[in-house]
Amino acid sequence: MSKLIKCPYCGESYYMEHYSTTTAMYYPPIWKNGVNINPDRNTSTTYCTCMNCKKDFTYYSGGDEENEVTFMPI
Repeated sequence: MSKLIKCPYCGESYYMEHYSTTTAMYYPPIWKNGVNINPDRNTSTTYCTCMNCKKDFTYYSGGDEENEVTFMPI
């Protein structure tokens, strides 16, 4: 399940994504008893503009926490 992305300035979920960057480490799946014990730990940074207040912000996702999303005003 993905998390709802909201502007850190105005709180609206109405934004345009410009581009994303992703780390490029390879994590080969290692399966044990039907569970991947070496999940993908790459992170993505997405650069956005809020369509409500017109301010730019980024959000980060991925890494060690599944569906972790961190916001950073630009």
